[in-house]
Amino acid sequence: MVKNISALQQYLNSSRTFHYSLILTLPLLAIYEFGILILFRDSFFELRNSGEVLLRSLFNNLGLTNPYIVSAILLGLFLIVMIRGYQAEKKPGIHSNFFIYMLIESMLWGAALFVALQLFTQLPLQIITFEDKLSDMNLAIGAGIFEELIFRLVLISAILVILQKGLSLNQSWSVPIAIILGSIVFAAFHLLMEVFTPAIFGQRVFGGILLGILFRFRGYGISVYAHVIYNMLILAESW
Repeated sequence: MVKNISALQQYLNSSRTFHYSLILTLPLLAIYEFGILILFRDSFFELRNSGEVLLRSLFNNLGLTNPYIVSAILLGLFLIVMIRGYQAEKKPGIHSNFFIYMLIESMLWGAALFVALQLFTQLPLQIITFEDKLSDMNLAIGAGIFEELIFRLVLISAILVILQKGLSLNQSWSVPIAIILGSIVFAAFHLLMEVFTPAIFGQRVFGGILLGILFRFRGYGISVYAHVIYNMLILAESW
């Protein structure tokens, strides 16, 4: 006997999967990489988000300094991770209206994240010129894509494998530990680009925990868009 599920449950189950996340996130990735090539053509390796600092620094050390090649490699790595997840799921069928719901949901989560972290502390930003605004908006998109990819999708998943397979911890312990550890690493990598203060570091950890929970229960695509919306609200407040 086939069990009927509600339309809401079908949306919640489908929207957190890799193939919905892949389709939802690809336009953002295209916008970001195009923006990088245009806005940072003279400083390609200087202005980055904490997620990409690992990848772009690696490419720089390997002598890969052509921005078009680096962008192509980053796009390829992203597609490999997402397509492998898609193949593992083997779930056919796409409901186009779900993408609208996902965008609306992401906006709500992003606004909630903004309110929660602003109560914690405010980030000091000064953005003056129109070009700086465009550049920071582009970096805000990249941060959502690559920080969620590295610090949530890859890092939390890797920690879970170690805790569950290596240390035989059950899910009730391994999931919160993985989210907290991933959040600490996430906050620590921001220190490569900013001066340490207890308040801001604590905010980064707290934000990482919230995004880790969102990723775990709502999937990569929604956590990316919520992260981007949060970043855009931070930028808008500084204008």
